[in-house]
Amino acid sequence: MNSNIFNKPPGAELMSVKELNNEIKAHAFLGEEIKNISVDSLSNIFKETYEESSKLKEEINKNEGKNIASYNKYKKSFKVGEEENVSMGNIVSAHRFGVEVVLPKELEQSGDGKKVRNLVLEKRINSFLFGKLNKELAKNLAEKTKLQDALKAKAYEQIYERSGIESKQFGVVAEQIIIGTLEGLVIDRPDLGFEIIEANAYQDVQNKIDFIINTKQKRRGVGINKNEEVSFEEKSIGIQFTTNKTKAEHKNDQINKAKERGVEVDDILYVELDNKILQEAVRKWENSGRSISGPWKFLPTEIQNTAMANLFKNILSEEQIKSISKNLK
Repeated sequence: MNSNIFNKPPGAELMSVKELNNEIKAHAFLGEEIKNISVDSLSNIFKETYEESSKLKEEINKNEGKNIASYNKYKKSFKVGEEENVSMGNIVSAHRFGVEVVLPKELEQSGDGKKVRNLVLEKRINSFLFGKLNKELAKNLAEKTKLQDALKAKAYEQIYERSGIESKQFGVVAEQIIIGTLEGLVIDRPDLGFEIIEANAYQDVQNKIDFIINTKQKRRGVGINKNEEVSFEEKSIGIQFTTNKTKAEHKNDQINKAKERGVEVDDILYVELDNKILQEAVRKWENSGRSISGPWKFLPTEIQNTAMANLFKNILSEEQIKSISKNLK
């Protein structure tokens, strides 16, 4: 399938800025797999995304509910409902935990308030767009592979069924918890120089990647002198995240086979969190009122530290990894 919607036939309308922006996002999310989605399907998804963005703007503007955000310009901090000293990262990542935050227009009276409104809209629109793209990709790949590999086709079908919806499967919920926690950290700790990218259906099934950590770190000892050119080291690390420890050997074997075939990332790391421990953290979080920072802080400290050390191994320095703990309490 040729999915480049820049190649419109003569007489067709030119893309709007929003359409062009969504086209760029689609290429970034799907990579080469964009070839597996038709031009018409892409156009329909972009139209749906535009319509959804209008709805989302109305949602965050409504001035009702328990999670209404406000900004104290003197303390330079946010308050959401009864929660004080809420970080911008907490607000932006809250939707990952199923917590919706109301962001009144009054927030735009401050720079931080305007920024957080824009970030929340961008993240939620992206989640909608990527969910739709992933659903279409998974459907097409399931059809394409069903005669060659029934197991892969089944895996794609499962992704198709859960894409674009709020899945209750604990494995999916757990993945959203870790992604949301890291997304908040990206915003609150820009000095760490990393970003989180969700994997598409092909990366999930073929390369065993749930999400990707991209980093851009300044090389040590470089750029100390005023006129010395600053050099950066960039890495792209795929993460296979699981709460099922009994499958560790099988998962690692799959990762090794994927790396032997060749992957687009620099490495793939296997990271696990015990299912029962995470479920207990979720239970405590729900019983305490579902704070917008999510269940992460209800995990035992040693579990938090181990998980972050495993996630950022060979990505961040030991000092940087240790410094993360204060942001996640």
